[in-house]
Amino acid sequence: MSEEFRRRADECRRLAAVSSDASEKAFWLGLMERWEALESRARPVRRKPKPRELPPEQRPLAPSHYVR
Repeated sequence: MSEEFRRRADECRRLAAVSSDASEKAFWLGLMERWEALESRARPVRRKPKPRELPPEQRPLAPSHYVR
C-alpha cells in the first residue's frame, strides 16, 4: 500500500516540476504532500519492545526493596 502512495507522490512531484503555472505547481505540490503523509501513516511503526518481550538476559532488573 505505501508503495502506491510513494508512486503517486513521485508523479505529483514530476507534474509540479514541469508545470509553468504557479497555482498549478502549488496544487501538485500540495497533493504530493498529502500522498507523502498517507505513505508515512501506512509504514509499519517500529516500537521499542516491552521488557516482558525481551529475553530474560536482556530484561532490566526489578527494583529491590533492599536498596533505598
